[in-house]
Amino acid sequence: MNKRIAAGMSFVLLAGLLSACGGGDSKSSPSGGTGASGGTAPKENVELTWWVDTREDVQAIYEGYKAEFEKANPNVKINIVKTPDDKISERISIAVNTSQLPDVQQGSIFWPLTYAKKGLLVPLDEVIDKADFENSSLQSVAVDGKTYIYPNSMTASGLLVNRDLFKAKNAENLLPAAGGTWTYDQFLQAAKAVNDPSKQVYGFGMYAGDSGGDQGNHMFLWGFGAKTWSDDNTKAVLNSPEGIEGLDFMVKMIDEGVVPPGAAGLKAGAVINEMFLQSKVGMTFGSVGNVGAFTKAFNDGSAKKFDVDLVPYPSKDGKSSSSVLFGYGTWVWNTKNEAKTKWSKEFVKFINTKENMEKMAKASSVIVTRKSLSKTYEENSIQGKTIKLFKYAGNIGAAIPGYTETRNAFFPELQAAFTKKKTSKQSLDDWVKKANDIVTAASK
Repeated sequence: MNKRIAAGMSFVLLAGLLSACGGGDSKSSPSGGTGASGGTAPKENVELTWWVDTREDVQAIYEGYKAEFEKANPNVKINIVKTPDDKISERISIAVNTSQLPDVQQGSIFWPLTYAKKGLLVPLDEVIDKADFENSSLQSVAVDGKTYIYPNSMTASGLLVNRDLFKAKNAENLLPAAGGTWTYDQFLQAAKAVNDPSKQVYGFGMYAGDSGGDQGNHMFLWGFGAKTWSDDNTKAVLNSPEGIEGLDFMVKMIDEGVVPPGAAGLKAGAVINEMFLQSKVGMTFGSVGNVGAFTKAFNDGSAKKFDVDLVPYPSKDGKSSSSVLFGYGTWVWNTKNEAKTKWSKEFVKFINTKENMEKMAKASSVIVTRKSLSKTYEENSIQGKTIKLFKYAGNIGAAIPGYTETRNAFFPELQAAFTKKKTSKQSLDDWVKKANDIVTAASK
């Protein structure tokens, strides 16, 4: 089909969709330019605001996308705004409440999904080349059957391992073989093998100081058969017998001194980016997304280089594992501006073509999500091992109404269990009640 005709049809369909949903501001963008978008209609001049994350290794790529798209579409101007991850949820909330949302945003897939049910995101099903993506990747960015984020970089969490600590103890054989899974008993045996409190070295880096990295604590319970949310995504169910058994095991590790003292008050950033990086813990929650910072520290001499690996989380029967899909994607905010929405979708489609994703694949923090580009990574590289974890992804609840608030309610209950102010059952019962109250309130 002629591209100009296709673009025009897309505009007509989109205008009809927005009209059916309550319409938009048809006067928001002036007409101009010399080209035609659909038949003889002139291309409208549009200025888009694009919020992007601040990862250093992708900034040049973002600038390249902007330049190429503007060259091909001289009627469109794109303003890039670097938006740090720190307090990003608050920034988005403020933008929503003050009608200052950007047109397009690039960032973590966890940030925007709770806004889909409120009509603040634009579905992108028509621009996503779904045949070239794993279903698990698409499901992680979907709400009520509609896909709201174009996933361009996906990573799966697992256990970061300092192999040099295990080599020093002749204990590498205790780690799972490449691509293999393992039991909690095997995991605990491996943790104890490198545990040396006299040198302030611990087998497993555990934490509950805030909501950061709480996915790893959920994953630990999932390995016992627990689920955080019901299959229909309507209520928290982590206080199952399996969840309680998992939390009991975590408390047991504290009792046995296999984790750093004061785990209840430690934050994920301190454990991963400081203790693990300084070879003070043998294993901890993390992903390939952490490796770039490690490499930088190794290169500038702020940390002694060691062999970093990624292995699956353990499970009770040793036949499976647990993971959470993290990632970066592109989405369009519903600003109720027809022209901007139209061109925002065109821009999102453009930057996520196979050719442009291939450019992004060169960044160390990126694992591109297109199946056709998976050969980019060697099987035994950390990227290759990450891809193998995709199949173990569980539902962390990013699309649950009030998700951020449920996270804020979770870590205090973990702290209560870790310090034995509550039993594991009491802690999980209390969190489930709080979480379900939050979901109910946020769903109104």
